[in-house]
Amino acid sequence: LLVDLEGHGREDIFDDVDLTRTVGWFTSLYPVFLELPQGRSLAAGLKAIKEQLHRIPNHGIGYGVLRYLNQKADIRKRLQSQPRSEVAFNYLGQFDQLAGQATPFAPAPESNGNERSQISPRSHKIIINGSVTGECLKVTWNYSKTLHQAKTIERLANNFIEILREILELSQSAEGIGYTPSDFKDVELEQEELDELVAELEEA
Repeated sequence: LLVDLEGHGREDIFDDVDLTRTVGWFTSLYPVFLELPQGRSLAAGLKAIKEQLHRIPNHGIGYGVLRYLNQKADIRKRLQSQPRSEVAFNYLGQFDQLAGQATPFAPAPESNGNERSQISPRSHKIIINGSVTGECLKVTWNYSKTLHQAKTIERLANNFIEILREILELSQSAEGIGYTPSDFKDVELEQEELDELVAELEEA
């Protein structure tokens, strides 16, 4: 799956940059090609995707620098000619942590309406936004009725919910999801080596 991941761009990637007196997002948008191993268990699939995401340096901020600011025209041209993703995903974070417990402010329950003109060109065929509000995960699916039928998106969303439930059940089971190499950054291990080591420790 080729998907564009969006981030707020405020990751701590430099020690000498102070963003405390700035307002807004420094949005980063970068393509990721995710490969799910065929015929593997749900736990194995989660581990594979987790490791692929962990291999992206600096949360993808370098992609925009290479594509738009690179002095070498051939590199810019090569990146701009790559296939474009039809799906964008943005996890907005936990909104409950932004306001805090003692503030008199809270998110308004009313809809904020359309964020852009209905006749503006779409950047992606499907845009998925996730956030946590009131200790609940909220996921919105933005699509065009001229491109997809509502029942198609509903089917995708329902499949998404079912997979989330399976992940929750797995995480609460005795088997669990398990560890991946990125959990142990000071040790160079392949996934199979780590699985064997964990199995030996559990048997001991």
